[in-house]
Amino acid sequence: MLRFIVPLLLIIVPIVSISIGWVIAILPSIIFEIVLISLSIRIVQPNTVKTVEFLGKFNRILRPGFHFIIPFLEWTKNQVLYRRNFPVEVEWITNDNVTWYIWLNVIYYVEDEWNDTREGNIYKSVYNIDDPKTMMRATIDEQLRAMMVAFTHKNIFEKREEIWEVIESRLREKLSTFGYRLDSIQVRDVKLENSVMSAMNKIVETEKLKEAALNEAEANKIMQVKEAEAEKESKILLWEGMAGQRMKIAEWFKESVDMIKKTDDTLNAEKVLKFLLDSSRIETLWNIGSKDNTKLVYLNEDLEWRESKLLSWSDIMDK
Repeated sequence: MLRFIVPLLLIIVPIVSISIGWVIAILPSIIFEIVLISLSIRIVQPNTVKTVEFLGKFNRILRPGFHFIIPFLEWTKNQVLYRRNFPVEVEWITNDNVTWYIWLNVIYYVEDEWNDTREGNIYKSVYNIDDPKTMMRATIDEQLRAMMVAFTHKNIFEKREEIWEVIESRLREKLSTFGYRLDSIQVRDVKLENSVMSAMNKIVETEKLKEAALNEAEANKIMQVKEAEAEKESKILLWEGMAGQRMKIAEWFKESVDMIKKTDDTLNAEKVLKFLLDSSRIETLWNIGSKDNTKLVYLNEDLEWRESKLLSWSDIMDK
């Protein structure tokens, strides 16, 4: 009923002034109404609510729209309902005395479930806690310190998802007791001390170099094996070619011997073969000796001597 007092006064005062004929009182009544309106009207914006206190005691909640309060007897407090960001920076030490730094972004809000009693979220968010940010920072810091004593710095990356889930669950539970809701926790960055980070980077770099060296050695090994296999195959092909060449030469010699024997029956195979070999040898030496700046010394198999001196091929040819 108290919320209707001001509207009633705005109506009753002008009517009473006019009905009793107090013309002089009309101007003061107008001024009174203007002052009363300016002090009693409350306009609540979207995503905002106001709690009303009558003589210091919680009375009701004003939601978005146009409202009246009783000046000097009622006072209001604001509470926003939209989501808010709260950046948090936390420092903690692991079991092996390594300092970690974490930057979080907590997104939270007040959910209006249209409960105007002391059990509602709006009442608890306004009157049960003064600074929710300090509470959230303390909760995160406390939970991290309690968990980190069981981990080394190497376990942090492995257990990161587990750590964030525990922190989020604990913070969500804590906020709900004060009428707040946790939307999400975003991990902006996680860092080690610069000296530890530098040492870890060196370890990773060393491992990468080791891996690269092993890969290079394996590649060289494969190349050497391939080269050996290729050389083996090339030698096999060369030997097969030489064998084929010898077979063709043998066939040619046989054909030549048979042809020469047909021209002279007195010649036997041995003489014909010796003749062919000598002809081939002489042709080969002739080709070598015909080159520029080439010196050729021919030694007969019988070491033919003339006047106790070794004869050169040119001397034999002259004779």
